[in-house]
Amino acid sequence: MDDGTSQYYFTAAMDSGKTLCSLLKAIQFQECAVFSAMPEGLKLTVEEGKCVQASAYIPAENFTEYNVRDDVDVMFKISIAVLTECLNIFGSGEESSLKMYFRCEGSPLLLVLQPQSVNNVMTDCEIATQTADSVLELRDENAEDVAKLVLKAPAFLGLLADLERTCDTIELNLSPVHPHVSIVTYGMQDRSCIEVPKSSDMVQSFACDQPLSLKYQSSHIRLIMKALAISSKAVLRCSSNGLLLLQLKLEKEDQRQMFSEFYIVPLIDD
Repeated sequence: MDDGTSQYYFTAAMDSGKTLCSLLKAIQFQECAVFSAMPEGLKLTVEEGKCVQASAYIPAENFTEYNVRDDVDVMFKISIAVLTECLNIFGSGEESSLKMYFRCEGSPLLLVLQPQSVNNVMTDCEIATQTADSVLELRDENAEDVAKLVLKAPAFLGLLADLERTCDTIELNLSPVHPHVSIVTYGMQDRSCIEVPKSSDMVQSFACDQPLSLKYQSSHIRLIMKALAISSKAVLRCSSNGLLLLQLKLEKEDQRQMFSEFYIVPLIDD
């Protein structure tokens, strides 16, 4: 970064924007995301109604340089489709260094990308920003975690891929006793069930205080599949109010704690 970074609310640099691009594509189920630059790192959040909220987290230590002014809130709305397209401007196979600059509220986000395989070539992109709406707070501080599972992400992805695609509802059953985890799908004419005991190779750890049976909209659960495809580990937490939290750690050994996070609200029986 140059010596003029003080004129910007936010500046950052990283050796490669490719991993960031992959992470953003994993939550790209809405046109716009809320971009938040905090001292501890970068967070981009998308929402579907009041039912699903997904975030991509890039902690500050993943950047070679990272600066946020502490006297302002750096939060704005941005097209996630345009951002990922700019990050991929030199092609999906090209590693490019990335610098980001944001001057002040209402100004565009400036990206400077330079391909690693070509000298003396770089491109500037300006992406329009908008004032951000407030992000929903789906968590209830009074609701306790009653179950936690740590799963191998590739195996969990395979399980979800095997579920009946025509089903509208997915029922998640958790219990302290065998079979511990069962996933039931309900389609137009049939019902199917997959059981996953805690001894399964897919399960790295399992904790459940009481039997639970919760239903979720199938399309909401399937939103996590792109993120699972680039993850190594999935952590599922279920609160006493039925809210499901999935934290997916990115499959990248040289990136520390870069992950995506999904909150999914349960269906309420009539």
